[in-house]
Amino acid sequence: MKVLFHIDESVMWDLTIRNLNNFIKDIDEDFSIALVANGDAVNGYIDEKLLDQMRALSKHVTFISCLNSMKKEHIESEALPEFVKIVPSGVVEIAKLEEKGFHYIKP
Repeated sequence: MKVLFHIDESVMWDLTIRNLNNFIKDIDEDFSIALVANGDAVNGYIDEKLLDQMRALSKHVTFISCLNSMKKEHIESEALPEFVKIVPSGVVEIAKLEEKGFHYIKP
């Protein structure tokens, strides 16, 4: 199973991380998880209180950040942790992942 979590609001990070943990704990088949953050949610990638949780999840989750949103939020690429992949456009990445069969989930 391939799933795509989408987050575009910083206030949704706690719920999203809980959803990711629950998904990983409860799934009983092979899976692939991508999380795309755009909008002000890209700030989560520089939030110290979230980074340890994300780092632990990065064994199972591909974390993706939208460069367009990073520019709007004045976040430099170097500020993001090494496990975050940067793409030019979050919405384009979402469409590409859906085209590859990822199921869309928005907590």
